[in-house]
Amino acid sequence: MFTSRYLALTAFLLHATVLVTAQDYTEKVWGVFAYTIHGDSIPNVLAEARPRFLSDYGANQLAAAGAAFRERYLSSGGSINVSESAIQYISATVLDSKDVDVFATTDQFVIASAQAFMQGLYPPLGQPGMAPSDTTGNSSSDISPLHGYQYPQIVTLGEADPQSVILAGQSDCSMHQAAEAEYRDGDDALEIKEITNAFYARLWREVLSGVYAESSATYSNAVDISDYIEYEAVHNSTVRNQLSDDEMRQARWLADQYTYATNGQSDASSQSTIGSVNPIAGQTLATSLLRAFDMNINQFGTRQKMTLLFGSDEPAVALASLLGLPTKQQPDFYSRPVRGASLVFELYSFESDEVYPTYPGIDNLYVRFFMHNGTNATEFSPYSLFGYSPSHEYVAYTEFQSELETFAVQTTQEWCFRCNSAAVFCTGVLENDRSDTKEKKGMAPAVAGVIGAVVTLVVIGLLAILGFFICGMRKRQGSLKPRLGGFKGNSKLASDTDVTFRSPIWGASKVASADQNEDIAGGIIVRGNERLGSWEMGQQKEAGDVESTSQRHVSRLEDENEDEWRIHSGLQPVKVRERV
Repeated sequence: MFTSRYLALTAFLLHATVLVTAQDYTEKVWGVFAYTIHGDSIPNVLAEARPRFLSDYGANQLAAAGAAFRERYLSSGGSINVSESAIQYISATVLDSKDVDVFATTDQFVIASAQAFMQGLYPPLGQPGMAPSDTTGNSSSDISPLHGYQYPQIVTLGEADPQSVILAGQSDCSMHQAAEAEYRDGDDALEIKEITNAFYARLWREVLSGVYAESSATYSNAVDISDYIEYEAVHNSTVRNQLSDDEMRQARWLADQYTYATNGQSDASSQSTIGSVNPIAGQTLATSLLRAFDMNINQFGTRQKMTLLFGSDEPAVALASLLGLPTKQQPDFYSRPVRGASLVFELYSFESDEVYPTYPGIDNLYVRFFMHNGTNATEFSPYSLFGYSPSHEYVAYTEFQSELETFAVQTTQEWCFRCNSAAVFCTGVLENDRSDTKEKKGMAPAVAGVIGAVVTLVVIGLLAILGFFICGMRKRQGSLKPRLGGFKGNSKLASDTDVTFRSPIWGASKVASADQNEDIAGGIIVRGNERLGSWEMGQQKEAGDVESTSQRHVSRLEDENEDEWRIHSGLQPVKVRERV
């Protein structure tokens, strides 16, 4: 059986064959997916004193990053891009929301980062070399504010939105918080804390004393401390002069160590059960990546041409670890990306050198990964995925898809269950999932069949009892009603009983005092075969005559066996012989 490695080797050989035997084939990019870190902003420790927003420095970072994307994927001088790196059939001048999908969290500094990035990607139309945005009826150009600024459609996903997990899978995840607490109180973190106590004490004396309590200046707050130092180093010359480059690098390294330990995929042999949820943010981000490329493929390159996501460090670190990027040859991926940096995935193929190429089959699609450093306006550095050698910079899309599906969290319900989250959209999900699990695990098909059969029999039994009860009630009611005997003269049968009425009214039927040989049923006196008169002839005997008539009682059984009864009634009982 072929493994994924053999399939990858086959794809590599085919790829190499194409390069050697078909030099006229060129790369055609059909879709791009990028996750970008927000720009420089007010740090968490200062957020209580003033709102946390994107700084001007951070906005310029993101605008430069957007310009770098434009140069690689859009700039061709025309509406149709023909360069190898440009996305096929995407507008290079006018922003079309159908071509570019933008997602961001609801944090102001993240939304503003997306807006600044889009300014660099699609500059205002009023700039030199750009077409005017609109033309009025008198042939004059009408430029929108800010020199024809193009307004991007940015979809913001808040914590109450089920889709928010694709941007911040670690947020509101109770199990992730528990895993972080487990690491913070574990032996590794306590050892690092003990080693670095002197370093953080020095930082507290130099720049943290007015911001942090002395007891809080420890490795447990490494990320917030590093963010504060980097922000102040940019905006406060006093702090920058008080810190050496080595101190800043060490503070950042410790923050990177803490972030990777609580969000990266650790060695399975050293990872606890609760620690397996560490890379949850990367697992949800992988789902967004798969869906974007699947949509592009299913719509033949007309949708999801460029998918841009903006967020914090954790999803980037988690996804990089899941993709096998952190290695001895690629140690930078053990660290957090710099502000404005992007993880970029290209979906491309090899096509003949045509101006209007057709969309390829899925077997001719490949994926490659680039790291774009936000401080560099042009460079996109390629890296190998899934532990391949550095020279192997691409992977077949089918293999890429298969690898991501092994760890991607593809449903909100799965995320709720794994995180044991109290998010508003998880209400009822955990209870339903547990009940479904119990039904699936606790009841085998055979048992379910037996239970179903028993239930069916019980229902049938109840229906039968109900039917017998109804029939019994009807018979009882029938026994309370007078039986109308037939007037057949000599042809009268034993079962043809007669009744006596004084009037045709039911309540006036004659009631007699019955002795032990008479049966009274609702005022009806049954006297064997006696005929007391007929309604047709108007003949009725007087009441005294009726009452004086002495007849034996005849039961229904006697009616049916009248002849036999009369035969046996003449017999004398056996007498006991007292003589010997």
